[in-house]
Amino acid sequence: MRVRDLQSHLVEQQLVQQGMMEKLRGMRMGVDAVSWLRSIQALKDPFADALGGIPPGIFGFVDKELELFSRFGISPLFVFQGVAPGPQHSMFVSRMEQQMSAAWTHLAKGERREAQRCF
Repeated sequence: MRVRDLQSHLVEQQLVQQGMMEKLRGMRMGVDAVSWLRSIQALKDPFADALGGIPPGIFGFVDKELELFSRFGISPLFVFQGVAPGPQHSMFVSRMEQQMSAAWTHLAKGERREAQRCF
């Protein structure tokens, strides 16, 4: 499950920095795999869905990125989204229904921002 607004929170707390890869030499680094892949401009292929959903150049590009991590002695730990709990968990279903109801109520009142937070 994704953490909402994590990126903006980290920026507000001044925890996001840009710098040279050399500064990360020898470190182990957690990487949000989905966010990382979405940030790669070369992988944004408008015909990817027609070809099965995977951009044709993804494997070559990922290999080059991994080689770059290796060259700087960086050990990436790719983090993927977990599986959402199934509807058999009554507490989860109840909370989800409350959130959806609140979201639609906000949307009906024209409160788009609040609705978006609930969805």
